[in-house]
Amino acid sequence: MPFERLDGSPLDALRLDQRPADGFRFDLVEGFAYRDPVTGDRFTVPGGASGLRGSDLASVPTALWSFIASYGRQSAPALLHDHRSLVASELARTDRRAALAQRRGDDRVFRTALREQRVPLLRAWLMWAWVSADREREFNGWLGRLFLVQGIVGALAVVTGLVLAWWQPAWLLLLVAAAVAAVCWGRLAPLQLVLAFGTGLLAPLVVGQLAVLAPFRLVEAIVELVTGGDPGGVVRPTVAASGEDQGQP
Repeated sequence: MPFERLDGSPLDALRLDQRPADGFRFDLVEGFAYRDPVTGDRFTVPGGASGLRGSDLASVPTALWSFIASYGRQSAPALLHDHRSLVASELARTDRRAALAQRRGDDRVFRTALREQRVPLLRAWLMWAWVSADREREFNGWLGRLFLVQGIVGALAVVTGLVLAWWQPAWLLLLVAAAVAAVCWGRLAPLQLVLAFGTGLLAPLVVGQLAVLAPFRLVEAIVELVTGGDPGGVVRPTVAASGEDQGQP
């Protein structure tokens, strides 16, 4: 089993504290380790007072939990990725290129760990693509921002091409254009392809989910307003109202 306790025994439980009690962030009480089957490297995730704190696990907005939950088989990989992201952020203070290289490796480890936890292939690759796109944005300067923008534009092109192709098949050329543009990124091409085509194919389902969820949230907000409650609280934990909600001092 790739995930293990710090003493090397199989990881049979994740010990987390929910803070605050009605919040959506967690402190890791007991650390664990992961042994990457590709490289053989062992990654340690510390717990306790000096360990990983304030994690929101898989960082998925509540509106999308019907597609990818914030916890479950992906919890251990998400905690591992949170810790490695903190390490990369610290490294970026002195060497952004080294931080970028580290995160690229860590994101691949995240994808491998998801699959080893039996997270379905499409879900694992989408999670990997989204965190990897954010990595490029954070550490790769203007190229990273361009990469993210192209991913969004590519997804829109895929959706547009598929919808309009019902009336005119020539619109499918938009998919070809998105694929060609992705290939221009060289070794990042697979990531760009998953961003454009994975997100594009999922987008109509997300729109449908939001169309159903939004009226319910509106009713909740109205009830809160009428009864003197907090209308803004109905969107938690998708949106946090303050630093305290996010586990910040």
